[in-house]
Amino acid sequence: YGVDYGNYMHRVAEDMDAAPTLSHLLTNSQHPFRALYTYCMGQAHIPLFRLRGPFVSSICESVVVEELWDVCLKRGLVENFGLVMVCILSLVMNVMACVVEIIMCLFITRDLPKFFTRYY
Repeated sequence: YGVDYGNYMHRVAEDMDAAPTLSHLLTNSQHPFRALYTYCMGQAHIPLFRLRGPFVSSICESVVVEELWDVCLKRGLVENFGLVMVCILSLVMNVMACVVEIIMCLFITRDLPKFFTRYY
């Protein structure tokens, strides 16, 4: 069996409150766009999980917005465009799934939707 390293890192970071949220990246970064893009389009690099939580490091902020940002840029325009399109498609599919769940809950099961049940 293989382990999805990125997913594993995010789940472990969430369990120890070290996974940065999008709002955290927007409000606590000197370069919010770079931090957001690096987090959303980059790999699960360790500095991303040291921006908050029990092992926070101020050096990791510069690593994320400089070194990891450069890695994302070196992929080239075509690959970055493809990644953005995949994210947009994923967003559209997730919003559509939420709409279907709301409709089903309101009209079929008469129950509240269970969005983000892990985070309650």
